Amino acid sequence: MIKGVNRKVIEINRPDSEYFERAVLYLRPDVNEVPLHETQLTAAAYFSQPERRRERLRGALWFLLGAAVSAAVWWGFSLLL
Repeated sequence: MIKGVNRKVIEINRPDSEYFERAVLYLRPDVNEVPLHETQLTAAAYFSQPERRRERLRGALWFLLGAAVSAAVWWGFSLLL
């Protein structure tokens, strides 16, 4: 027995992404049309999640580096006095 499935699919190829090659989004059965802008926002949200994590980590590392430098400067001034 062959069972047929009629589904609407949006496939998004992103070869420049470091983590993902493509995303496949299955539309709900009650949706007939999806605005292009909405599709692009959804795809961007899925593809950018690991990059956001990396940016947060980079920000935390810059904060720790700044804290270490200020502690070293403070320690140097305290030695001079």
